[in-house]
Amino acid sequence: MHSTYSDGVLTPALLVERAASTGVTAMAITDHDTFEGVDTLQGVSTAIPVIPGVELSLKDMHGLHLLGYGLTAAPELRRTVADLAAKRLTRAQTMVSRLASMGMPLNWHAMTAGYSGTLGRAHIARALLEQGYVLSLQEAFDKYLGEGKPAYAAGERLSMAEALPLMRRSGFVPVLAHPALLGKDDLTLRTLIAHWQSQGLMGVEVYHPTLLGRTAALERMVRSMGLLVTGGSDFHKDGDGHGAPGCICQEWAEAPQDMARLMDALQKE
Repeated sequence: MHSTYSDGVLTPALLVERAASTGVTAMAITDHDTFEGVDTLQGVSTAIPVIPGVELSLKDMHGLHLLGYGLTAAPELRRTVADLAAKRLTRAQTMVSRLASMGMPLNWHAMTAGYSGTLGRAHIARALLEQGYVLSLQEAFDKYLGEGKPAYAAGERLSMAEALPLMRRSGFVPVLAHPALLGKDDLTLRTLIAHWQSQGLMGVEVYHPTLLGRTAALERMVRSMGLLVTGGSDFHKDGDGHGAPGCICQEWAEAPQDMARLMDALQKE
């Protein structure tokens, strides 16, 4: 799940409350390129356990994201993530400048007031909507912020070959996020996952809103390869196309066992 420290709309504390209220019994905060959100919960009593995590966008192909879960201090990973967050900020400044040149100036100071974590396209899209330049967040992406659109600026990202060993050295469990978004057929996906497994991949996010009702084939593949099965709602905000907290739980029959396997891997890493 994502908090206000990346592109979510709930603070980490409210995110935990929301998840717990739906019956979720354990969760992770996996903000994009930052640990700042989940760090605010360190030493704080929470209604349910919160696993520290992060989500990295990778440059190998469109839609490729890597989740990392860990219980260690991970200084090398944190330094890299902080560098990526700084580059995200520079990228956002470029996109805001391009929008201004197109006659859509945004108030950078207002956008970054009280800023923490990472600033991304979702923040810019919300600002465009608030200023009345677009009628919806989707329009902001379709017209201006999507890949190939006039205000789009590419971000600097790690490759899978760089991110996997970094996470493993740091004691984190790397998990392929929402594989359905890669748009690959089953054979190609298995080939890719096997390649990444040889580089250190430990799990696959089988249960995700993009695959609700269609997880069986992927789950068989992942379990046959000896990889961890994980799941997540990928919650950002209500009604935005991502899942609501707990939305995957009813379909995930082996959730308690899979959670135990993940915790065992976290302890070993």
